[in-house]
Amino acid sequence: MPGDSAARARRLLALLPYLATQGDYPIADVAARAGTDEATLARDLTTLSMCGTDPRDPASMVAVFVENDLVTIFGQLPSLTTPVRLTASEARALAAALEIAGEDASGPLQTRLGAAASEDFDPAELASTVKAAFADGGVASVYGALLDAVTTREVVRIRHTGAGDAGERERLVRPWALAARRGVWYLRGWAEDAGAERTFRLDRISSVEKEGRTFDGSEVPASPDTFEPLSSLSELPRAEIVFAHDAPDLTERDWPAATFQPRPDGSVLASVPYAGTAWIARKVASRLGGAEVVRPAEIRRAVAKMALNLLDGEHVS
Repeated sequence: MPGDSAARARRLLALLPYLATQGDYPIADVAARAGTDEATLARDLTTLSMCGTDPRDPASMVAVFVENDLVTIFGQLPSLTTPVRLTASEARALAAALEIAGEDASGPLQTRLGAAASEDFDPAELASTVKAAFADGGVASVYGALLDAVTTREVVRIRHTGAGDAGERERLVRPWALAARRGVWYLRGWAEDAGAERTFRLDRISSVEKEGRTFDGSEVPASPDTFEPLSSLSELPRAEIVFAHDAPDLTERDWPAATFQPRPDGSVLASVPYAGTAWIARKVASRLGGAEVVRPAEIRRAVAKMALNLLDGEHVS
């Protein structure tokens, strides 16, 4: 259950102050600090004792055990004994979380994160991407509202534009799970108005409202986040985008099913499939002038609107 996983994550994070300091602690005190009972705490600590930086090396495991109503920490956390090295994608994810939590982009945590990352990590590029995600058309607020509904099993009313719809439609949905596929976030759930399972792109959802009622969690599939988007990328219309110069993120992973053609002046012409304007417009706007949509006109308009929103945000700050 998502709620169980979230609660366990919070408990494990609450244990970090203990795990960073060697010594013996009454299990009742540690359980109270973690907000759980002693039996649950013992199971959590048993799980942690099997975690480490190298599963083949017992010495790299978390040095903790429970015995005689005491929690014993007998060594440092493995991550504190070796240098931390992050890939660019790992650093971007952590930096985005720090910025969303209110950390300044030039603060000490971001600086240390950049030092631990590989050479192609660019804090400035990350900052523009995060701003674009929270601009008009971004999916951050929609994701947050849906994640809460998934956790609490609450029915939601969404406004959504389907691939073949002329305009938005209201849908009543029992949200099962959120998952990312090829760089795009999707919601899987039961559409009450259709009486069938449906998959929705988050960048096509403009609003989420709770209906004030819950649904039975027993109807949720065993693996609700293991699904593939319903639309085939090969069947989607394509946009033409000119990038001012080649860049590490001009790959199919970051631009699903896109093709790239280098040009003599160093720019790159890309052909990118799209099902909705929000996602592709946000990606272009986040480059802050480093990319231009050649066609279609609807995406050019969406980029212009999003760029204005970003500039307004800069003026306010």
